[in-house]
Amino acid sequence: MEVIGKNIGAEILKDVRARWKKGEHPRLVLTAADFERFKKNREVGDYKIMIDNLLKNADTFLDEPLCEYLIPDGVRLLNMSHKVENRTKHLAMAYRITGEKKYADRAIAEIKAACEFPDFHPRHFLDCAVLCNAFAYVYDRLYDVIDEETKALMRHTLFEKGFARVMEEYNNEPEHKNCIEPQRGYRWYQDKPGDNWKFICNGSLSLAVLAIFDDEECDMYEPILTHAFEDSYLAVRDFYHPVDGSYSEGLGYWSYGTGYLTQHVDALLSCAGQDYGMTDYIGLKKSPYAALSLSSPNLVSFNFGDGGAAKISTNLFPWYQKIFGDKGLAEIRNKEIRAGGGALGDLNWYKEQEIETLAEMPLSFGGVGCDNASFRTDVSENAFYAAIHLAKNNAYHGHNDMGTFVMNIGDKRFFSDLGNDNYNLKPYRDAYRFRAEGHNTIVFNPQTGKDNEMQAPCTTARFADGEESFAIGDMSAAFPGKTVVRGMKMLRDSGSVILQDEIECSAEDVIRWSAHTPASVCLYESGKAAILDINGTKMYVALLTDGTFGVRAAAPDEYSPIPAPAPSASNPEPHPQAENKGVQKLEIHLKGKTGHRIAVWFYPLTDGREVPTEKPAVKPLAIW
Repeated sequence: MEVIGKNIGAEILKDVRARWKKGEHPRLVLTAADFERFKKNREVGDYKIMIDNLLKNADTFLDEPLCEYLIPDGVRLLNMSHKVENRTKHLAMAYRITGEKKYADRAIAEIKAACEFPDFHPRHFLDCAVLCNAFAYVYDRLYDVIDEETKALMRHTLFEKGFARVMEEYNNEPEHKNCIEPQRGYRWYQDKPGDNWKFICNGSLSLAVLAIFDDEECDMYEPILTHAFEDSYLAVRDFYHPVDGSYSEGLGYWSYGTGYLTQHVDALLSCAGQDYGMTDYIGLKKSPYAALSLSSPNLVSFNFGDGGAAKISTNLFPWYQKIFGDKGLAEIRNKEIRAGGGALGDLNWYKEQEIETLAEMPLSFGGVGCDNASFRTDVSENAFYAAIHLAKNNAYHGHNDMGTFVMNIGDKRFFSDLGNDNYNLKPYRDAYRFRAEGHNTIVFNPQTGKDNEMQAPCTTARFADGEESFAIGDMSAAFPGKTVVRGMKMLRDSGSVILQDEIECSAEDVIRWSAHTPASVCLYESGKAAILDINGTKMYVALLTDGTFGVRAAAPDEYSPIPAPAPSASNPEPHPQAENKGVQKLEIHLKGKTGHRIAVWFYPLTDGREVPTEKPAVKPLAIW
């Protein structure tokens, strides 16, 4: 189906009108039949666990103070927007399942309070979009208990503070009208290919239109649906890698952005009966497997860029089953539900099914032209896992982290990425956690200011899966005038990993190789090796080439001297750079040659293994 360049918004509304009577609700994502299923199974198995958790959360919101218009950092209303969204979605769902009006009353009270906000803070448009998302679900799910005056108020608020503002985004108006801060901020719609804002903003505004369009005429409905669909359609094809399914902004933003994409798609399916080809893309189909492959044995993400080291969002997996079929994906989440998990979103996609396991996880993940690679000894919860980031620095939410890596033994992360820092630091890109010095990579001639090139391309140049599985990338673009090639190889016979760099530079250049670890570090073999220990689990790390290891604290230093922002009325409690407590850097310093090879061997001391007496031979990357 050709969807770009036509009035897809008109087609969507035509199809919705053909399926639903005027004023017939609920129809967004879940329908009356779904809620009847929840009521029928209220005390049954997984349903009971999910609904008990839902009601427990909803009950905590009943007596909380209503949300207020607060921008504590002077930049974002977003925390309050998400609080309104989270509360009202729980409360509206709780009402639909229990019929207890206390939940509906409180959700409506939250929405009425938000109607009084001076604006939805469109300068930071995520804030506006998330509030529109909340309005959509409340209007749809509580339609039969909201009085006509309140419905009219909600529509008017959406028209003035949501729809008119997003049309200014779509039309690239110079500023927002009738807002406290009229100047537009990040122009997310004009930005190509853009970032996760595409899914959150376009999806949320589409839901709001689909919730109210048949109760009051408005000439903004069709263009909003058209712009939103086309922009999201293209973003799906830009963000999910067609070869391996990895998401360009990392796993944290995969979860955040995809979570709103699922709502957009499911609203189209429930309201119009089709998604108009939105999900007909191989990269999207592959993305849950990429998320699993780039996560540790305990499903904690490889958190390059702005990502945090957190468990991946397996609650998206049942949606992927719904769209693409693999029941094994849903079973991963169902196991967590049966263990007492289960949250609001799980009810959107949960279906009873016979237990079915996922197709066997690959022990090696990646490929030529891909941004990341990972390797593991096996698929058990105690596996040795290593992953490497061989991607351009200037990805959205990217850092100067080309070549960074993480390693786990089971649930213990021996080499970690520190993640993001306070976005309000200025200049943020000079912060320790953003710079190359704050990652597990190479730095030349440590200095204040940029320590490698932001506009630097990189992908996996060579990849192999076998007894010696490896990925190699050329990182030279990040270091003008120098050649730097990095490879990671898993030796399957010994269950160990070699990380190797081959460097050409000036003899005067100082090279610093760094790796951040939360483990205790004991230098060994006169500094040629180290024993790392996390609560009794140990790893032997040996330098197979010139130099010795050193250890120092992973704290912001003289090369990243950014003070905390100055206090202000809008930002009364500014924060300095993160201190990275409990993290050390294992380092190697080299100089005096024009050519260097750095080969480091990582050997888990598990299953009773002792420090090895023999080390692997070092081979040039060219013959890996």
